[in-house]
Amino acid sequence: MRRPGPRAAALSGCTVLGVAGAVVLGVGLSGAEPLSAGGAAAAAVTAPPSGAPSQATALPRTTATAWTTPSSPVHVRVDAVGLDLPVLPLAAPTGVIDPPLLTAAYWVQPYGEPVGAAEDADNTLYLAAHSTSTGNSGFDPLLTADHQGSALVPGDVVSVSTPEGTVDYTVERTARYAADALAGATEVWEAVPGRLVLITCLTPLGSGATTEDLVVFATAR
Repeated sequence: MRRPGPRAAALSGCTVLGVAGAVVLGVGLSGAEPLSAGGAAAAAVTAPPSGAPSQATALPRTTATAWTTPSSPVHVRVDAVGLDLPVLPLAAPTGVIDPPLLTAAYWVQPYGEPVGAAEDADNTLYLAAHSTSTGNSGFDPLLTADHQGSALVPGDVVSVSTPEGTVDYTVERTARYAADALAGATEVWEAVPGRLVLITCLTPLGSGATTEDLVVFATAR
């Protein structure tokens, strides 16, 4: 298995429109130095396991507000919850993952990329998208009606299509992580060819508070 590159990433996959504050969420990808984000304060992670950064990063809430759905030859589809989103690449040269649009999913470079056949995968494919308290954003369909849990269950199928073909992934499990615990969740950040990980945050409808993240683990069929 190819290990991820020596960098850390901090995901701001949570949007609470019109609410100020910070998304405290740091995620580590294979042993990197802590990141800073525009002078934002860092939140300590206690005794992270090997491979996680020694600090999580407190990021400002995203300013993503665009509702125009972009065009892309790559799509993620989950028929069980009526989700069909274009998927775009998102480079994270500073280690910060902040999807710029509310209506698309993003695969995180330089890690796993969408492929036309499962055997072509050489890493975990991470797809991140916003969820919001409005219920109308990218990964909102992945959440239960109250936005406090996963609408996906083991056995559901997530399809990622490219011009070269479509790979179907079977959901194995979902998990909720405290925002300040995701950095140390080494099971999330393992490089596993043929694995798909979906990440968004849990923002209860009508609430400006988000302290947990939803992670969906799936494996190519």
